[in-house]
Amino acid sequence: MRRSKLNPDEHCTVGTGALIIFIAMVLLACIISFTVISITEQISQNAQGTAEDVRRDSANSVIITGAWVYDNYDDMLFMMEFGGAGDPLAREEVEYVLTCTEPDGTFNYRSSELGNSGAVGGSALYVWEVGTPGPDDNLFGGNINNFQPGGRYFFTLDGGTQTNLNGDECGPVHLDTHEISANLYLHIPNGMSTHQILTLSNGREIGSQLI
Repeated sequence: MRRSKLNPDEHCTVGTGALIIFIAMVLLACIISFTVISITEQISQNAQGTAEDVRRDSANSVIITGAWVYDNYDDMLFMMEFGGAGDPLAREEVEYVLTCTEPDGTFNYRSSELGNSGAVGGSALYVWEVGTPGPDDNLFGGNINNFQPGGRYFFTLDGGTQTNLNGDECGPVHLDTHEISANLYLHIPNGMSTHQILTLSNGREIGSQLI
C-alpha cells in the first residue's frame, strides 16, 4: 500500500492565520459592543433631556429679565417673566429675598411675600403687567393680584432689612456707597426659584441698569 507523506507545518502558518482571525473577531466584537453601548447611552441621555424639558414646561417658573434704579434712595424696579406653562399664581404666593454683604462682613437681609407690606419685612411696592399703566400714570389701576403663565410684570422693591424697613440697605445708594452687589431671589410654589445678582451699571442714577 502506498502511503502519502504529510508535510509538517514547520512555520506554523495555519495556526498563525487562525490566531489572526480570532483576534480580528475579538476586536470586531469589542467595536460592536462599544457602538451599542454608546448608542444606548446617547438614547438614555436624550430621553432624560426630554423628560427634564417636559418637567420644566409643566412646572411653574419665573425669571428676572430686567432691573433698574427707580428713585434717589432705595427703590428698584424689576421686570419678571413667568414660564408659558404651569398654574396661575396669586401675588402673595411669590416670595422675594433681598440680601447683600458689606465690606466689613455685615450681612443684610429682607424677605416677604411680593406686595404684602403688612408682613414682616414687607415692602410697600407696586406690581403691574407690562404694557399697562404703572404707578406714575393717572390711569394706574392698582396692584394686580394674580400672575398668569407666560405673563410679564413689573414690580418695585425697597431696600432695608427685616428689622429696619425704612433703611436703604441693599438699595442703589447703599450699593453705590459700599461698592458692592446685592442678590435677589424669587421663590414660587411648585416650581424653581430664580436668582439675580444686582450690580450698578452706571452709578445710582434713576434708570440705570442693575443687571
